[in-house]
Parts: sequence; C-alpha cells; structure tokens
Amino acid sequence: MIEKKQIVGVILAGGKASRMNFQDKALLLLGAKPLIEHVIGNACSQVGRLVISVNRNPEKFHYLGLPLLPDHDQAYAGPLLGICSAMRWMIAEGADVNRNYLACFPADVPWFPDTLIHDLAHAINGSDFKVAWSEYNGQVEPLFSLWSLESLPSIEQAIDRGLFGPKLLIPKLANVLVSFQPSDCGYFLNINSEDALRTAQQMLEAQ
Repeated sequence: MIEKKQIVGVILAGGKASRMNFQDKALLLLGAKPLIEHVIGNACSQVGRLVISVNRNPEKFHYLGLPLLPDHDQAYAGPLLGICSAMRWMIAEGADVNRNYLACFPADVPWFPDTLIHDLAHAINGSDFKVAWSEYNGQVEPLFSLWSLESLPSIEQAIDRGLFGPKLLIPKLANVLVSFQPSDCGYFLNINSEDALRTAQQMLEAQ
C-alpha cells in the first residue's frame, strides 16, 4: 500500500482569481479563518508533507509555515504548471520518482472527504496507473488528484504544447477515476464567486 509518508500534498493557490475581483481568494474568510486554513486542516492529516503553490503576495502566506512554490515558468498559466512545479521541487528535495506521489488540493474548496487521498492511493496501489482523480455526484474533480512522479515528463510535454489543465491531460495517461458518495457536508463546493462564498458561510453557520 502507498504510505502517507510517500505523498506530498500541494495546495493550488496560484491563480489570478479573476472571477473574485483578483483578490487573494485563498485568504478570504470563511467563518473565523481563511479558506486555505480550512484546506490545510483537512489535507495535513492525509499526506506526509504539505506545500503551497502561490504566485503573488507570497508574504501573506508566510504565517502558515509551509514551503511556498511559485510556478517555475509562465506564472498564472494554469494548475498543471503548479503541479509540474511541485513535482520538480519534490525531486530537488530527493523524492524517488518510482515511489513518491503528489496529491493536489485546490485552495478554494474548503471541504472534502477525510479519506480522499487514502481512497485515491488505494485505487492506484499495485497498478500501472499514473494518476487517480475524483468524481463527486457525477462531476469530475480533476484538481483533487494523486499523481505518480513518473508522470512528470508527460506533464512537461503537455505544458510545452500549451496544455495547462489537468482535466485535458489525465485521460491521456493511465488513470483511474474514483467516485465519492454524495454528502450534505459541502464536499467539493468551489468558492469561485461571492454567491458561493455566501453559500459556504450559511452552511458553516448551520453546522
């Protein structure tokens, strides 16, 4: 079985947040704390180590005490570049390409199953799959995914071709889609608008 210590998690907070008036969306308050702290609170128990992909105002994220990784090239070009940059960082830190994995968490989705990475790892374990990704209530969630570091050359080739979205690349790799059961816990609610943030606030207050 893939062990937690083999997995680094990256919180993808490197976008422009153009639909949220270019605010640092990950730092918007949900309840008493920023969105990214909700993500960290759940993700940290699922992986061996956490890092943050961030391209602007990194000083605002220093207080979290996690490594901050800018995109290595073409900042704001999309989440696949954040994934690629995190993989390169892992390898520079001594990760084993044949044994280590990168787990992805978007910074604007505060709630997700606490077994998410365990379930994705279970789906990959003992197979030739290079990536496991999530489906919830009939909707694919490609940013909630687990990647073998062996997939880095394919990611780099995709970026060189101008492909920056994981959803477009994953079907081209050996992959497995893992379905998660519907829940009333607000799982996979993407905070990409003021309305979505208000909905999340109401859900939090109702808990």
